[in-house]
Amino acid sequence: MPRVKDPTQPYSHRRLDSTVINTTMDTEAVELLYRYGGTGRQNTGRFLARLLYEHHARQEERARVKASLYAALDGGNSLVTEASAED
Repeated sequence: MPRVKDPTQPYSHRRLDSTVINTTMDTEAVELLYRYGGTGRQNTGRFLARLLYEHHARQEERARVKASLYAALDGGNSLVTEASAED
């Protein structure tokens, strides 16, 4: 019978700050993942992590630009602010 590993002890081939997730993806998405990230586990994980960081940075930049645009347009009292609030 196999021994159960203590959850506080990391696996030897994983970083201490990593977490394992199981996910389901479309076949086409997996093909793209292998094309851009490579077929190895480490390459795939690095690619997905980098993609998430880039997406997060893009969203933060978008929010920053949007806030500065609203501030520049009459302190938020313009038609642009009202129209975007309806969306």
